[in-house]
Formats: sequence, C-alpha cells, structure tokens
Amino acid sequence: MARQSLLISLLIVTLIVNVVLGIELYTALHQSSKPVSQVPLNLTGVQIITTTTSQKNTTSVTQTTTQSITSSLTYNFSFKVKFHLKVDQSGIYIIGIKPKVNFSSLYVLLYFDDGKTVSLNLNITSANITITDKEVEVTAYIYGSTNENLTPTQIVNDLGLYLQFISPVSGEGED
Repeated sequence: MARQSLLISLLIVTLIVNVVLGIELYTALHQSSKPVSQVPLNLTGVQIITTTTSQKNTTSVTQTTTQSITSSLTYNFSFKVKFHLKVDQSGIYIIGIKPKVNFSSLYVLLYFDDGKTVSLNLNITSANITITDKEVEVTAYIYGSTNENLTPTQIVNDLGLYLQFISPVSGEGED
C-alpha cells in the first residue's frame, strides 16, 4: 500500500512539473506574438551641439498673355544632437521617424555609442537595430529643408522619432 501511494504521489508531481514546463515553453516560443506598439521617444535631455540654418529664396517669372509670379521660401537646416536612449530590455528594435511637418528633404543619421549607425530619410523611415545596453548614448546628425522657419528644438520634436520592441536577443555573439 505504501508503495502504491508513493507511485501515485510521484505521478502527480511529474504531471505538475510537466504542466509548469509546458507553460514556460509556450511563453518562450510565443513571446513575439503579443501586440507591439510604437513608443515615441521622450527626448527631454537633448543637447543641440551645432546649428547651421540658411534660407534660399526662389522667384520665377513667366510672361505670356498673363503674368504669373511664383515665390517659395525654403529654409535649410543642419545640426548635431546628442541624447540618451533608455530601454527596458536588450533586444531587437525598430527605430524610425514619422515627420509631423512637411519637410522638403530630411536626412537623419544616428550614431550609437557602441558603433552602430542608422540612416533614415523621407523614403526610408525605419530600420532594425540590436540594442544590448539598457542606456545608449546617441549622436544624431539632422539636415534637410522645409518651407517653415523652425528652430532645431522644433525640428527634433517634429521628427516623430520612435522606438518599437521586436524581440529579445536570442543568443550570444549576434549583432
């Protein structure tokens, strides 16, 4: 009788352990299926290092039977920004821009302190990057042109820079 109750208790313990391990395996395999949202970056500690702005005035006059004058004012900008990027966990992220104003041209070069580089523009608005540290210093070179005269702080805020978590880093030695 004691032998029978020992076998039954071992069977129950084995079933409980299998259920726990099954749940762990399921959550590990289906971790990336949870909804992923884009988080706008809160760029409060932004240091604007260098600034260059210029204006270009274009006027064209056409004369046929009527006279038409078109004038457009374009503001070119170029500056360097440093900020710290904090993430909850290391992993693969999508970093991108969603401009809130109508830029004529826009180029954003992001240099991470671990040596990685991301180049974004109006045609390529996002890129994958592996972040291994919880806090990374980023140097951004931003240049382009717009029809509005914006300050560098307004341009940084209107970039719509966001970070989206994709998956954790699966193994050592990956880049």
